[in-house]
Amino acid sequence: MLVPITSCGHQKFPEWRGVTHYRYPYAAWEASSIVAVGHMRNVKPYGEQPNHRFPVPMSPPIVHTLYWCVADFDVAAVVKGELPTVAKKYMWASSFPGCSLWLWPDNPKAVDRRFLTRVWFLREEGEFLRPPVDSGMKPYIGLFTKWENASSTTEARRELGTLLLTPSANADDLDDYTAYLWDVGRIACDLLSKTDCALQVRRLADMGNPKLQEDACGFLKGELGEDCLPPTRASRSR
Repeated sequence: MLVPITSCGHQKFPEWRGVTHYRYPYAAWEASSIVAVGHMRNVKPYGEQPNHRFPVPMSPPIVHTLYWCVADFDVAAVVKGELPTVAKKYMWASSFPGCSLWLWPDNPKAVDRRFLTRVWFLREEGEFLRPPVDSGMKPYIGLFTKWENASSTTEARRELGTLLLTPSANADDLDDYTAYLWDVGRIACDLLSKTDCALQVRRLADMGNPKLQEDACGFLKGELGEDCLPPTRASRSR
């Protein structure tokens, strides 16, 4: 459920949006009209929005102020939708001061300062780029590998899809990545062809980690309707 908060005072603010239950990365992917690889710079405060009591899900009684911030967005690649032709600043709100963009957790054991690439979930709202919601979804996916410049949107989509299905780009070990596969696997399959996605997930199943094999095979069956083994190998094993 999206909950708007109206502007107050003389300064105008966007509508604050939140969800009552935490949503995983695929929900942010679906909710975003734009998804782009890039870097936020020139982060600075935009204004404070006081309110006696914010509605659900901003329900804790100690929250009486929203802190709005803006940043310039340097884009490296767009993998979904189109960025506006005129550059727009990125704006978000927080229930705490400081304008930090790195306080949202990503995969279970990742440390934000190690991310070399961030993939941002975006939408346009007036003169700003905004996250899909201000609370309850991750505003980006972080990767441990440096983004290689892609010359076309098709190549950028293929690169990101492959990176999301590459354990070392997302986690410290295969056990950690296993817990993360379902979070990003559906995004990867939206970026890749079904055949390519199935091939890469099967490679995950062949990495020798029993839990990863179980989850990868479950993903193939549940999301793609395919067996873990390629059709030729599956027929030979019967």
